[in-house]
Amino acid sequence: MALQQDQQSAGRFPRVYKTSLIIGLSELCERVAYYGIVSNMALFTTSHCFPRLYHEPTSFTYIFTGFAYVLTIVGGWLADAVLSRFWTILGSLGVYLVGTVFLILSSFFCVHHETTDSRVPVSLYVTGLCLVAVGTGGSKSNLGLYGAGQYGEYSENLDQQLKTYFHWYYWCINVGGAIAVLGVAYLQEINPLLGYVVICVAVFLAGVVFVVGKRWYEPDEEKEEVLSIVTGILRASRRAQRPVQRAPGGCMERWLDRANESRAVEEVDDVKQLFSLLWIFLCLILYFTLYSQMRTTFLFQSQRLRLPKFGGTEGVDGVFLNVFNAATVLLMIPVMHWLVYPWMARMGRDLTSLERMGIGMLLSVGSILAAALVEVYRRDKVQEGNYVTQNISRNTMRAADMTVFVQIPQFLLSGMSEVMTMVTGYYFAYTQAPLRARGTVMGLLLLMWGLGSYASLGLSALFNAISYKMTGKRWFPVELNDGRAEWFFIFLAIFMLLNTVFFVFLAQRYKYKTYRYRRLMADIGTPAENSVRT
Repeated sequence: MALQQDQQSAGRFPRVYKTSLIIGLSELCERVAYYGIVSNMALFTTSHCFPRLYHEPTSFTYIFTGFAYVLTIVGGWLADAVLSRFWTILGSLGVYLVGTVFLILSSFFCVHHETTDSRVPVSLYVTGLCLVAVGTGGSKSNLGLYGAGQYGEYSENLDQQLKTYFHWYYWCINVGGAIAVLGVAYLQEINPLLGYVVICVAVFLAGVVFVVGKRWYEPDEEKEEVLSIVTGILRASRRAQRPVQRAPGGCMERWLDRANESRAVEEVDDVKQLFSLLWIFLCLILYFTLYSQMRTTFLFQSQRLRLPKFGGTEGVDGVFLNVFNAATVLLMIPVMHWLVYPWMARMGRDLTSLERMGIGMLLSVGSILAAALVEVYRRDKVQEGNYVTQNISRNTMRAADMTVFVQIPQFLLSGMSEVMTMVTGYYFAYTQAPLRARGTVMGLLLLMWGLGSYASLGLSALFNAISYKMTGKRWFPVELNDGRAEWFFIFLAIFMLLNTVFFVFLAQRYKYKTYRYRRLMADIGTPAENSVRT
């Protein structure tokens, strides 16, 4: 086919690099918008524009994040079964753009709150978030897949190319997150309206960059492979109707029988593969529960530690501390890809995808235990009166007289975990999914992210209920100085360790798949080839 011929030519690889760069830039712009919205969601929803019932920043963030990632499975299915992947992505970015316009209107009416019904900015904001969630669901589950699909199925070093691609694709995601936290979130604090305008522009640029690359894109590989088989059968049927093709022995009939039999076996194998992947992915729910602490509880802990002074100010705003994680990921991706993994391969211990993901899960346990250790010393200092006061997001915090940089180990472990589990998870989902269901499987992986956000709410509520029944106090309140958050961290770590044991059990029994369509055509041949053999 044309794609295979292109890959054998010298000019093939520059075109692939172009499409990878374009997809990466589009994802970067989309993540600037998404994390720009999430980073200051707590501040905006606790402003004077919103009734008190919205003033629960953790719950609001978890609900939105969960909704956005739950919808990824719908976006993946649409690309697989209804629309092409290109039009699913473009349509989703269009819905995304409309959603950001509603956010702009919400912030505009918030500024004029004195002359506006308070329900107006709230209604506009919630409507905008719903549309953003729909747009995220369609684009997030397909954009990375579309870039990986440009590498085709036939390159001799395809496996290494895909690993490299997903590493740098995830690197672009974190560049977008860092820009959002450092620039957009800070701008929103100064001028929410201008901040949401920048977010809207970022989504628009994501769409423009994606469309610009259309001249270099290959068609969706899944649909092209299926179409090639169907087309081959139809052409062979027309040839079989000619007298010269009516060879003794029924060549065409035997070829069709073998093709249909192979397809039936393949469909059964695909169903088995989906169930195997589902069990693996279910183990990631708790991983994403721990990961979600990094953008919520870790941040609240950061705000109650002594922040560095910049430009004579009392401290930097807490949203900047999310950069710790992004910086760790940006550093660890090239370190792991260029140094650690090649060194392990030379030592004869090239880790499989599931081994990498399992190690990442253990690192997440280390991260949450490091946070628990910091919390013990931090809270004790506050209770002993050894604290400072600092203004963060217009709120005065009692912060332990400990530098915020004591959190570096937990952010470092979290970043290493993210590279090993989440980056590998993208590659694993793409390479192990049935060829005609890659979008659905990627959506299923991201669905676990959304369920992990909801599990965070459930586990925190369960922990508070247990602690209240035992002591009459909730140990995980919004104000960490009044609780015992270290026990919540240990509570999560125990669940995660048990979950990792089950993951290892599944990983030892998992059978990695190969590319079935290539094997199918090689095994049964074409009608013409079978005619010669006859």
